[in-house]
Amino acid sequence: MDHGRWHQLVSVAICALFLDGHPAIAQDQMPGRQWLTRGEEGWFWYKDPPAEPEEGAKPPPPASPPTPPTPPPVAPVAAPAAPKAPPEPAPLSAAWFRQNLDGYRDAALDNPTVDNVRRYLILQRVMMDKSSAFTEAFQQVVATNPILDANSERPLDSIGANVANEMASTASTAVLRALAETVGLVYFFRSDCALCVPEFAVLEAAQRVYGFNVLYVSLDGRPIPNVRLPSWVADAGQAERMGVGAAPSLVLMRPPGEFLLISDSVMGLPTIAERVLLRARMAGWITEEAYQASRPVRNRSLLPLAAGFTPEMLSDPAKLAAFVDTQVGGVAR
Repeated sequence: MDHGRWHQLVSVAICALFLDGHPAIAQDQMPGRQWLTRGEEGWFWYKDPPAEPEEGAKPPPPASPPTPPTPPPVAPVAAPAAPKAPPEPAPLSAAWFRQNLDGYRDAALDNPTVDNVRRYLILQRVMMDKSSAFTEAFQQVVATNPILDANSERPLDSIGANVANEMASTASTAVLRALAETVGLVYFFRSDCALCVPEFAVLEAAQRVYGFNVLYVSLDGRPIPNVRLPSWVADAGQAERMGVGAAPSLVLMRPPGEFLLISDSVMGLPTIAERVLLRARMAGWITEEAYQASRPVRNRSLLPLAAGFTPEMLSDPAKLAAFVDTQVGGVAR
C-alpha cells in the first residue's frame, strides 16, 4: 500500500470516529458531508425531487372525507290515541235533559217563534211528567218499606212528634238521674266574669231536676261581687288537673279521677243534659241502648249494611232489596 492511499484511509477513519462522538458538530463544521450521518443511505443514495406541476394543469382534487357510518333506523313513535268522547246520553233521559233543555229554552228566548216556544214547553212537560212519575214511585216505596220511611224514625206530623219528644224526655230524665248517682258537675268561674253569672241558675235547676251535685270553683280565688253564690272553693289545682284554662267552664266528673269537659261557655239546661248524655256515652259510662232511648229520633241507619253492597246488587235492584230485607226485615219488594 502506497503512502497516499494509507493517508486517505486514516483520514476517513478519524473523521468517522469524530462524527460518531459529535454528530451535531460534524454537521455544522462539515457542510456538504451530511451523508455521513444518513446511515444506510450512504453518500451515493439518491431521491428524486417531487415533480413540479405542469403549467396550466389543475391541482388534484382534495381527498374526500370518510363517509360516516349510517345510524341504525329509529322505530317511529306512535302518536297517542285521541281520547274517546263520552257517549251521548239517551234522548229524554235525565242526563239528556240536564244537557239540552236549557239550550231549547235559550233558543225559544232568542227566537220566540210559535214552534220554538211550543217545542220547549213540550220538552219541559215531559221532564215534569218524569219527575211526577218518580215522586209517585217514591211514595209507594216509602209506604211499603218501613226501613226507608222517615216517619218510622220520628213522626212527621205534629201530634206524633210531640209524643216522641215526651217519650225521649222521660227516658233522658231517667238516664240522667241514674247517672247523677255516680257522677257530678264542677263549675269554674271568675270574680270578673259577667258570662259566668247566668249559669248559676241553670246549674241549680240541674241539681233540682236531675239530682247532680255541683262543685263551684273560683279560678281567681274570689266570689263574684253582688251575686248570691252557693258554697264555693278557691282553685287549688283542680283546674289544671281537669284541663280547664278559662271561665266559665263545666266539667263532668266521676270520682275518683275521671273528668270530661262539657263546655267552656254558657249553656241552657236542655243543652247541658244533651251534652252530658253524649259525653257519658262516648266514655262508656252509659250503654248505647240507654243513649238511644233518650233520643227523639230512632236510629235506622243503613250505613252498616252499605259495606255489603256488591256491584251485582247495585246493577240489579231486586237483589239489593232482597239483601236489605234479609238484614233488617220488613222491606217489601
